[in-house]
Amino acid sequence: MNIENTDLERRVLAHERILRALIRHIAEEQPDILMRLKQTFSRGHVLGEDEQDYVSTQQYGDQFIREIELAIARQADTV
Repeated sequence: MNIENTDLERRVLAHERILRALIRHIAEEQPDILMRLKQTFSRGHVLGEDEQDYVSTQQYGDQFIREIELAIARQADTV
């Protein structure tokens, strides 16, 4: 992997971590935020016709929200 791709990957991962933390903090005050995000970004899972491993933006969004829900649930279990 060349250096530009590595840098881009690190920046994307950093942004993802920041977004997850922000959404978790917002969800503490506004629990309905996760449902609103699901309604906005989850539209089902449709594989691309030409690509076996195709993952749509909507699927990534759905996965992102599920991971936040799991983190919130884990945090609730430890309290």
